[in-house]
Amino acid sequence: MSLTPKPGILDIVPYIGGRAAGEGAGKTFKLSSNESALGSSPKAMEAYKLASAGLDRYPEGSAKILRDAIAQHYGLDATRIVCGNGSDELLTLLAHAYLRPGDEVLFSEHAFLIYKITTLANSAVPVTVPEKNLCVDVDAVLAAVTPKTRLVYLANPNNPTGSYLPHDEVRRLHTGLRSDILLVIDAAYAEYVRRNDYETGIEMVANYGNVVMTRTFSKIYGLAGLRVGWAYCPAPIADVLNRIRGPFNVSVPAQRAAAARYFPK
Repeated sequence: MSLTPKPGILDIVPYIGGRAAGEGAGKTFKLSSNESALGSSPKAMEAYKLASAGLDRYPEGSAKILRDAIAQHYGLDATRIVCGNGSDELLTLLAHAYLRPGDEVLFSEHAFLIYKITTLANSAVPVTVPEKNLCVDVDAVLAAVTPKTRLVYLANPNNPTGSYLPHDEVRRLHTGLRSDILLVIDAAYAEYVRRNDYETGIEMVANYGNVVMTRTFSKIYGLAGLRVGWAYCPAPIADVLNRIRGPFNVSVPAQRAAAARYFPK
């Protein structure tokens, strides 16, 4: 007998990122990945260099440096912040924690590929919901909910469509979900929205026990190469993620560079 992986894994098409260079081309900007055209902040790079003096030591296990900086900047409870090796890791950990074989996961048709990958990796069933005018259709998502639905991923705003749901629509979506369905708001592009009808999800996490918001330093802050993300969670979910994440999943240089965005000195 040969070893076989659990159901779903061999259905995954491996993620392939865009090429970083083209033959005969000058500087290349990968629009598919939305890497910063301006590069990293000099303050972040300086913080990274200064942290190199301590490369012989493990990080403090909870990413306290970065959690405290985020909490102070946004006025949040640091114990409800979980940092990760990019928001990808946190999106994946949520699936690892709450999906069982046969559970269904909903996301829109032009959503981030990691949603489907992590669903299949947990022997769960990905359910792709059609969009309306390249935007998430709340009615279609709610219509797709079944007794097997366990998790809904919502990229808000979404890449590559560039569309977003206003806060009233996100709240309507949440109201239509059972309390045992986890709504994950992937706000990787939150900093690009300047509309009064948009919310990142922080307010919903503060008020409901089945909403998580994830953020990243890869996009507007130009730290894609460091892989730094964070999630704001209800306290019980933060506790679960801290039980299953790697104990040293965000390096000290990455924490220092990301924290420099809030406290550059």
